[in-house]
Formats: sequence, C-alpha cells, structure tokens
Amino acid sequence: MTSNLAIAPPERHVYLLCQLSGWLALYAVISIAAWTRLTFTQVELLYALVLVGSSAIGSHLIRFGYKKRLRSKVIWQQVLYLAVSSLLIAAIAALLLVVTALALAHFGITNPIPAAQQWFVARVVFTGNFFNMLMALLFWSALYFSITKVRQLRQTNELLKSSQLDALKNQLNPHFLFNAINNIRALILEDPQRARTMLARLADMLRYSLSKDDKAKVTLSSELAIVNEYIELCSIQFEERLRFTIDVEHNCLQALVPKLLLQLCVENAIKHGISTDINGGSIDVTIRQIDNLLDISIVNDGSFDKVSNHQGVGLHNIRQRLALLYPDSRHAGLSLYSEQRKVKTRIRLPLEF
Repeated sequence: MTSNLAIAPPERHVYLLCQLSGWLALYAVISIAAWTRLTFTQVELLYALVLVGSSAIGSHLIRFGYKKRLRSKVIWQQVLYLAVSSLLIAAIAALLLVVTALALAHFGITNPIPAAQQWFVARVVFTGNFFNMLMALLFWSALYFSITKVRQLRQTNELLKSSQLDALKNQLNPHFLFNAINNIRALILEDPQRARTMLARLADMLRYSLSKDDKAKVTLSSELAIVNEYIELCSIQFEERLRFTIDVEHNCLQALVPKLLLQLCVENAIKHGISTDINGGSIDVTIRQIDNLLDISIVNDGSFDKVSNHQGVGLHNIRQRLALLYPDSRHAGLSLYSEQRKVKTRIRLPLEF
C-alpha cells in the first residue's frame, strides 16, 4: 500500500489542477458566449472575470471550511453546509458584479446609468447572475462531495487490504506456521481427530484472510468464529499457558464490525503479551452494548512497554480504518492503556446491523 500511495499525485496538486481548469473553462465559455453577441464590449470580459473569479475563490473557502469543520460531521450536516455556502457565495459573487457594473458606470468607463434606473439594472444583473453562479457552485459542491466520498471509500478498501495483509503476514509468519504445522503433526499420532480439526482451523483462517469478498464490515459472530479458531490453534502450542474467555451480549452478535479488527487485536495480545511471559497469561474479551455503541474490551496480561513498539503500523491502520469507516461518528475509536500488569484495548463503534 505504501508504494501505491507514494506514486499517486498529491491530493492538493490534483485539487488545484481541477479547480483552476474547471473555473477557467467556465470563464472561457462565458467569454465566448459574450463575444458572439453583436453588442459585445471588452468590459464584459471584466464582468465575467469578477463573477467567475469571486466564485472560484468562494469555492476554495467552502472546501477549506468543509475540511476544517465538516468532514467528520453527519452526512446531512455536510450537505446542508455545502448548499448554504453555495447560496451565500453565489449571492456575494452576483453582488460584486453589480457593484463593479455600477462603479464603472459611475466613473464613466461604461455608459452612465440614470439614477432612476440603477435599482432596476442592479436587480436584473444580480438575479440572473446569482442563479447562474448558484447552479455552478451547487454542481461544484456535488462534484467535490462525490470525489471526497469516493476517495474515502478507496482509502477504506486500501486499509482493509492492508489489514488483510497484516493478518496474513502473521499467519504466514514462518515461526507461526512452523509451530502450527509441527504441533498438528505431533497430534496426528496422539489425537488424529483433533489434528484434522486443527488443520481445518488453519485452512479456515487462511481462507478468511485471503477471501476475495471485500466487504469492509462483517457480523461480530463471523469475526468471533475466526478469533476462536486462532485461539484453538495457539492453544496447541501454549496449552495451559493461554487462558481465553469471551463474554458477549447475545444481542450484539449480529452487529457489524470492521473485518479482521478483533483478530488483529487478539493476535497482538498473544504476540506482545502472552508469548513474552514464561508463565503465559489470560486474554479476556468483553463485548457490550452501551446506548447506541458497541463497546469491545480486550484485556491481556502484560505491560504497556512490551507492546508500545507495536503502536505503529498495526494500530495506526486500525485507527485509520475506524476513522474512514465511521467518518460521521466522534465516538468510534481505539484506545490502549496499561494498569496493574494488564494491557487493555478498548474499541468503541456505532451499533450497526
């Protein structure tokens, strides 16, 4: 994923190119339309520049406000902001055009306008150009909103693939595979039935990670099933050193969660907590509904300094995925902290079915 992002044009450069190209094209269309009229005068090019230029600057301010304050708000608030902002900028652009036209007439640069007709002229100029620029700005807002959402969706899919790759790397890690296969081999003579079961568990995990189904969210029950299979595989190696419990409210089982979210968190708990202690330890997963949120708590034995190095790529990807999958919720997030030789990972998600 890193290499793909590195060769992609920077977002700001693409935006500036599209912004300049779009508004210059509109200016060219208006100028050509004015030039083809028999009553064309060069001052009309100035009028078009004032109208289009102020609208272009206004659209940039709309984008600035959207990115600064509105991108994390709910959809209807974003749409309302874009619509009202377009209305306001169109009114300002049309008003600037009226002021420019009256000023040029006042200073004798264009034909003077009788005082009795100034209000009528101002109203006609304002009304027509206001609606024209409103249509242009609404189109710009719809286009910008659509591109932003498509970009967010693409980033979500990229992070999902990155998480799938992280999970697959953990499962295809030579040490993990060696231990899993070696432990299964040892079981063949002792307990053939369990050996076949564990081999099926390993195949299920790999199939889940390699699945071509790019759904960003799966049911909690599906995610817990894979977590249980991973724990069963690890229990061959750790035996009594690994103690695992899941306490989940029944009404949460069909809730939607980001794919591979729990699996990666449990893998981190084992890799950076349980496996580093000769006595092993416990992992306790608790899942509850709190108001309209899904509250997931993963507590494992260990200390924060042992896992702090892993706050990089893995947890960063998870946080990014949560931000992209739940852009309209300020509650979605992941926190990690340590207390009394326990490391607690807490995830809060909007409750969805």
